Amino acid sequence: MSHREQWCELVRKHVHDWNTPANAKIWSPSLEALPREQLRRIQDEKVAGAYTYLWHRSTFYRQKFEQAGLGPDSVRSVEDLPRVPVTLRDEWLVDQQKNPPWGTFSPLQQSDWLERGWMLFSTSGTTAAHPRSFRHTSFDREMWSWHGARALHAMGVRRGDIAINCFAYGTSVAFWGLHYALNHMGIPVISGGGANTERRIIFIETYKPTVLLCTPSYALYLGRQMQEQGKSPKDSSIRLLVCAGEPGACVPATKQRIEELWGARINDDFGCTEVAMSPFGYTCEYQVNRADGRVDTHFMEDAYIPEVLDPETFKPVPDGERGVLVVSNLFSEAQPILRYVMGDWVSLTREPCPCGRTHARAIGGLAGRYDQLIKIRGLAFLPALLEDSIRSQPEIGDEFKIEITHVNDMDEILLTTELQPGASMEDLEAQEQRLSRKLKGSLGIVVDVKLVPPGTLPRTEFKAKRLFDLRDRN
Repeated sequence: MSHREQWCELVRKHVHDWNTPANAKIWSPSLEALPREQLRRIQDEKVAGAYTYLWHRSTFYRQKFEQAGLGPDSVRSVEDLPRVPVTLRDEWLVDQQKNPPWGTFSPLQQSDWLERGWMLFSTSGTTAAHPRSFRHTSFDREMWSWHGARALHAMGVRRGDIAINCFAYGTSVAFWGLHYALNHMGIPVISGGGANTERRIIFIETYKPTVLLCTPSYALYLGRQMQEQGKSPKDSSIRLLVCAGEPGACVPATKQRIEELWGARINDDFGCTEVAMSPFGYTCEYQVNRADGRVDTHFMEDAYIPEVLDPETFKPVPDGERGVLVVSNLFSEAQPILRYVMGDWVSLTREPCPCGRTHARAIGGLAGRYDQLIKIRGLAFLPALLEDSIRSQPEIGDEFKIEITHVNDMDEILLTTELQPGASMEDLEAQEQRLSRKLKGSLGIVVDVKLVPPGTLPRTEFKAKRLFDLRDRN
């Protein structure tokens, strides 16, 4: 049996409750609600299998292991995992540029791709010459479907629902991962990926979907467009939202806005193209309904291993303290990657969730990437914190733009934001000064405010960019 076959057989060994959920609350309690010592034994076996597979099939990782003084049997458990050096995004960029178009980090060979290939996926960013693209196989598609079904079940998606998928039809993992997960569950899908907003509204009115899948930004935009047409999102058939691509589902003020707009609960589906293609993180029904407003994101630890490390030393930080997220993939044929620095700023708890799941959770969700952390006048901010403070102001509309400049040796922050539809455009200067004072109270820094009419700022159904750091870095 080849190393690839051994790896795939090991992954299948730890698949339980393949076709249908074991109960109404948890798809696979024997994986999601098992004691942590039993979970650790599954992880140990899969870490050892992934290491062996990469040692024999990935040139990039074989060299990385050898440079660290590791041999073919050096990693046999989670305890050995810290011996493996972390992998940074830039290392993959260099590898792909030197060995186009795929690089050498994936254990997938061209013959595998031609025999069992499923689809090519690509990140939203590109290098100067090549997009960062990744191949996946039919085996990966099966695993994505099952993992995604487990996450959607935790959110409350059930037989009898109809889903409308508004993620872009393209090379993004979001559309396809959710699409195949819904197929696996037997949930009918309205593919809105290639439709415009007007047509999606018609789909919602005509075919009565109950689950809406999109980015948080687009959930706001779609709902406001319905209101402009005299239609009520709250009175529509939508009862549940599944959002990905932005941290908005776990940003309290954004979560509140979306849920009030639609009269429906919003859930978070978290992952990335490089290492967490099917949902690594997801919210459960308990978390999205917490009275205290905090939303924790579950991590699917039988499929991935999360580590929270100090961003400078890459040493572990204690549970409850913030650090950068480092992830190992324990299921993919094409990308069973060990210790990839996703870089999201997160803190962990391993206390069982009242929903019954025992896997680790991100406290308060994922706040954004560490490399997006910005310092303004000596204070550090993540975009999600700024978003929460801005959207907690009821007079501010859904769209805003933050521009940071450096003038006369001082950081200056300009917030350009829309007023709520129907709000008075009179005496804007007084309104701007009032909002500036309120934001200084919540953020601790002076923010200049410019109010503009609704519909002034651009909208997007993809990941929205609202913060622009224009300071000269030279």
